[in-house]
Amino acid sequence: MALPVLRAIRRAHPLDGLAVLARRGAAPLFRAEGSADSVVERSGLFGDARRLRSRRFVEAWLLPNSFRSAVAPWLAGIPERIGYDTDQRGALLTLALRPGLRTEHQLRDYDALLRSRGIEPDLEPPRLPVTAKALDRAASSLEAAGVDRDEPLAFLAPGAAFGWTKRWPPERYGALGDMLNARGLRCAVVIGPGEEALGAEVATAARVRLPVLGTDLDPLELAALFSCARVVVANDSGPMHLASAVGVPVVAFFGPTDPGRTGPTGSPSRVLDRYVFCSPCFLKQCPYGHECMMEITPEDALKAVEELLGPTLSS
Repeated sequence: MALPVLRAIRRAHPLDGLAVLARRGAAPLFRAEGSADSVVERSGLFGDARRLRSRRFVEAWLLPNSFRSAVAPWLAGIPERIGYDTDQRGALLTLALRPGLRTEHQLRDYDALLRSRGIEPDLEPPRLPVTAKALDRAASSLEAAGVDRDEPLAFLAPGAAFGWTKRWPPERYGALGDMLNARGLRCAVVIGPGEEALGAEVATAARVRLPVLGTDLDPLELAALFSCARVVVANDSGPMHLASAVGVPVVAFFGPTDPGRTGPTGSPSRVLDRYVFCSPCFLKQCPYGHECMMEITPEDALKAVEELLGPTLSS
């Protein structure tokens, strides 16, 4: 979601040095995208402050809305600290803009911040290049799982870091894997660290063999893996956005969250949601019967894949 902001700043200030302070997992994405001259990996609050001070930055754009994200630049004494006045952090900012209603897609959240400094937003969706190194790692992961990269592939991504309420049931992912396999697509389950039990649930629910892979890949390598597929089926999650960023067709399940805010962008997509009386609730625990997800059937998902790829799927 931050990539269009970086592109806009780079376009407005092509000769200035531009760095990104990022979590270790996300750092490869910023390095590969190329707008930033350097990427500083986070090392804890005071470590971040020391490193920022040593680099003598003159301006900090605080994209996360948390209080904590403003502390390190403030401790580092960066002269200009730009961000939204959220989470009671206004006193730590030199330009504290009040956030708007935020009814558009999340990609548009920082347009007002950019315009306040005379920078026109970049309206294109996030894009990620697929590097040769990342693609080699993805190919090795496929080979280790016994999957031929040259087959027509469909990846099922059943995870979602937010919580279980964003997850379409694993047994339905398994049933969809069977349906797609019957129509000529080789399916595999793609998970992240800590999702091994979820991946096993999906694989066990299917009649055909569904290899499980992904835990050994960083986000850029995961994006490269998705680039090998004809389609990715995912919840509202990081994998959904990574697949979109490399241009792969996406079928996305939405329940407690709003596709108008965080839906896939930049690639052909179909969003499956069932807005019930409580949607979108943004809750990590459902007080009812999880109807927003339970009402989406494997047949619904198959139809969405067919709409994206055509009824012959693998042709």
